[in-house]
Amino acid sequence: MSEKYLRQQNLVLLPPEQPKYTPRDWNANNRRQNLFSLEQQALADRVISESDRIIDETKHTTEESKSEVDFRLRERIEDIQFRRDELQQQKKDAHIEEEALKVYKRRTIDAINTLREIAVPLCQKCIALREKRTGSDLVNDAVDRELRKELDVTEGGIALLEKVLEETVEQIRRLRATIYLIDRDLADKDRSIKIDAKNLELRPNQMEMKIYAGRVPLDPYNSTDEEWIMVTNRNIEATAKEISSAQPLRSYVDQLLRQVAEDIRTQVERTNAAFRERVAEMRYTKTKLENVHKETVRQVNELTRTVTRLEREIAEKEGYVALAQTRLANRSQRPGIELCRDNVYEGLKKELAALRSTIAKLDGSLVRSKATLRYLLNTQVMQEEEINLKTESLRIDEVDCITMRESFKFQSF
Repeated sequence: MSEKYLRQQNLVLLPPEQPKYTPRDWNANNRRQNLFSLEQQALADRVISESDRIIDETKHTTEESKSEVDFRLRERIEDIQFRRDELQQQKKDAHIEEEALKVYKRRTIDAINTLREIAVPLCQKCIALREKRTGSDLVNDAVDRELRKELDVTEGGIALLEKVLEETVEQIRRLRATIYLIDRDLADKDRSIKIDAKNLELRPNQMEMKIYAGRVPLDPYNSTDEEWIMVTNRNIEATAKEISSAQPLRSYVDQLLRQVAEDIRTQVERTNAAFRERVAEMRYTKTKLENVHKETVRQVNELTRTVTRLEREIAEKEGYVALAQTRLANRSQRPGIELCRDNVYEGLKKELAALRSTIAKLDGSLVRSKATLRYLLNTQVMQEEEINLKTESLRIDEVDCITMRESFKFQSF
């Protein structure tokens, strides 16, 4: 019969009978279960007690560890801030020194430009102008020597300033290099402070925190604390060293600028004094020449008048000769015995002889006077040429050179 049929007939199908335990077995099993439960409960009590102890112990240890780490973080932040303050002070001192060096650099450049663009061309132009002197005035005088010495002193000063300018530029570069290293160190320390400050703010129950499960180590440290201190100290010491090098360099540059300015100023004064002395000497010589020229002109005029008088006298004497000769010719027409050598004839002969002697003397004096006049005229021309030379030399020295030099007001650098 199927089960469906049995259900329809309200009949129950009994399963086959299973083996059963005895009451004794049942009681024994209950006792075992009770003992096992008691043992498990005792074990659970011991585990709970031990867990409570471990929880209390680890909680205290964890809090102590966190407090110690927080303390070390704050201590580290203070240490970094202290080092950062030292670096910032060194950076400030380095910036101050750099700006001071830049001022001396500009002063040196201005001094070089002034000497190269004004002082040297001025001196060279004076030398070129004085080369235009002519004749005996083209002399290697004290002014020439002082001008060339002034040019040497100026060019020597330029060479010294260019050398110290290179040293100043190099020192500024070294200061900038140390400032760059300090800036990089400061940036790293600022970042470290931010990181550690953020670490101080972190709490173990924050939502965004989770246990790291990556394979990259969490402690990729590159250096020890001693090396960290050494790097910072090295940056501070390097900056202090460059500052110590820059300070005496500034003093040297300042001293050199004053010394170069003083040397050139002294030489310029010597050259100007030589110019003034030469101008005074030239003016005195020119005045003497002009006075001599005036006397020469006076003598030329006097000789010209003398020549004219001599020529007039000779002409007059020739009239007397003609008169005496005419008289002799007329008396030679006397007739017969009347044509005798009487006193008149002797007088006329004597007069003619005296006139010829007088004319000869006058001719000799006229020849000497004309020759002297020619010499004087040549001398006058030479004097005028020399006066013109002196005038031109005076114009070059006094008008061209001295006026041009006075327009350049030499100032300290």
